[in-house]
Amino acid sequence: MADIILDNIYLILLLPLWIFLIIMCGRFFAVYVNKRIIYTLTLLSSFLGILLCSVSLIKVRETVEQSFQFIKINNFSIPVGLHIDKFSLILALVLFLVSFLVQIFSIPYMKNEEKNYRFYALLNLFNFSMAGLFFSTNLFQMYAFWELAGVVSYLLIGFEYKKKEKSEASRRVLITNRLGDTALISAIILTSYFMYNYAGNFSFASLAFEDINAVSALLYAYTSTPQFMVICLLFIIGAAVKSAQFPFYTWLQDAMEAKLPVSALLHSATLVAAGVYLIIRMLPFFTMEIGLMRLIAALGIVTAIICSLLASIETHPKKVLAYSTSANLGLMFLAVGILNVKAALILFIAHAFIKSMLFLCLGVNKDGCESYMGFVTFVLGGLSLAGLIFSGLAAKEFLFGALKNDAAFVILFGLISFLTAFYIMRISLVMVKDARLCNKIDFFRFLPAALLFVLNIMFYFFIRRRISYELDIPFWSAFAGWAAVYFLYTKKWLTKFSETPKLLEKFYNNVLTGIYDKTARICNFADVRILGNYKPVKFCAKTGVFLVNLVETYIMNRAVTFTARTMEKFSEWDSKAQKRNVQAYNAYAFILVTTVISCVIIAYTIVLSQLS
Repeated sequence: MADIILDNIYLILLLPLWIFLIIMCGRFFAVYVNKRIIYTLTLLSSFLGILLCSVSLIKVRETVEQSFQFIKINNFSIPVGLHIDKFSLILALVLFLVSFLVQIFSIPYMKNEEKNYRFYALLNLFNFSMAGLFFSTNLFQMYAFWELAGVVSYLLIGFEYKKKEKSEASRRVLITNRLGDTALISAIILTSYFMYNYAGNFSFASLAFEDINAVSALLYAYTSTPQFMVICLLFIIGAAVKSAQFPFYTWLQDAMEAKLPVSALLHSATLVAAGVYLIIRMLPFFTMEIGLMRLIAALGIVTAIICSLLASIETHPKKVLAYSTSANLGLMFLAVGILNVKAALILFIAHAFIKSMLFLCLGVNKDGCESYMGFVTFVLGGLSLAGLIFSGLAAKEFLFGALKNDAAFVILFGLISFLTAFYIMRISLVMVKDARLCNKIDFFRFLPAALLFVLNIMFYFFIRRRISYELDIPFWSAFAGWAAVYFLYTKKWLTKFSETPKLLEKFYNNVLTGIYDKTARICNFADVRILGNYKPVKFCAKTGVFLVNLVETYIMNRAVTFTARTMEKFSEWDSKAQKRNVQAYNAYAFILVTTVISCVIIAYTIVLSQLS
């Protein structure tokens, strides 16, 4: 059984794509109109993905590469295929696990939606794009799936495109992500250019992940330090935008306009994880310069602090969880920046299970839970996210173990732990409306959240046997945060605290907006008052306009007119020729052939005379 799965490992990619095509094409031809068939196919796709990844994770001992040549231009070629190792299999397994449970939740949640077949088709296409990203053999293939994941997320966020606010939010998400995509493709092209021209081995130009160590060493050797730093910074910007790091975290708030299952999927282990995946894959580049590693760590810690502060003053549950996602991804960047990839991976898995569970506990109503069981599960998930119980506790304590020798990191990490417990308990006690809770439970909506909580517990016992940690500052800081919220709640001050002025939002809305406005005014003054009245500039501008007009009028336009008239004449001659009889056609053919042969003889004679 295991050998059969390993021999057909490519089905990890083909199954979700195949189900997507079946749903879309089948619906288009009015074949598969039964919702049960759509549900079954979608769940089967994710379940088989779980099975394939699980068996492969057990059996694969070393990297497995399956690829074939896709594009070849002279000596430059780009292969496509699968690059399978433990790292990619773990990410894909978490992807399919979360997707499977989110799809179960979606069945009752989306049952009354119009054209919900499109929603399930996009879920399958999203799984295909993320799995393709994780299993890509090189950076070019990864970028193709990177773009596909971004486009599909845009379609999922804007699923209700007829609603203006959702449509605009999806466009803002897409435009913001274009910044990171542009930076990433620029870095890939520059790296490939240097490899093609200087490496001496054209295969390195495809930027295969199995050659990434050699590529990083050669790039560092054949470029100057500023060039190397610019390329690495472009990679970091691409990862930072996709993982919603400072200052690009705002797009994740816009993504909250999506349906609840989409939010659970995007914020858990899928789209936002692509940036962390890229940073880990490109570590051989960043380790060449210690400054780059410090930049990644600083970027992560700054994002974690700012987003934790914003979450502490936010009043919308989904937006609080969105800020929390950016903060936890910041901790993953911090772990990678200090070269503790194992801590980043553990935190990634724990966060995936916890955050998707928290989203699903919110239920259909975006302002709170719907049942007492959902509320209890939400609180338990919040305790785990804060680092007080289960996998969240183990992940944060293990990461803190590598930071405890640095006093600055100790203080900052303690502050982040305090704020995490504060904002998650705050929305549990205040924003979750007790009046809306009921004893009735929708089994199919509560089951995925319960299973995610079980996975959270199982993962805790799994990592507890493999790593050692002790309760330290993160635990006690989180406990202090929880105690502070409870104290404010008992004194009935928590509601007033929720209505305090949002200092950080005022800073963004007033200070930064004012700076941008002043900058725009200065640029406008320089453009209109200075450059616009400066005679040399005006002369150059007028000269340029005159030359452009001259070229357009007397060259481009006349060339187009001449071509059109010439083709018109040829058409007239051809039309007259086709109205003749057979004898006339033979005469034209004889004249044409005679002319061609005569020209060939004359040219041949001239060439021979010149050679002699």
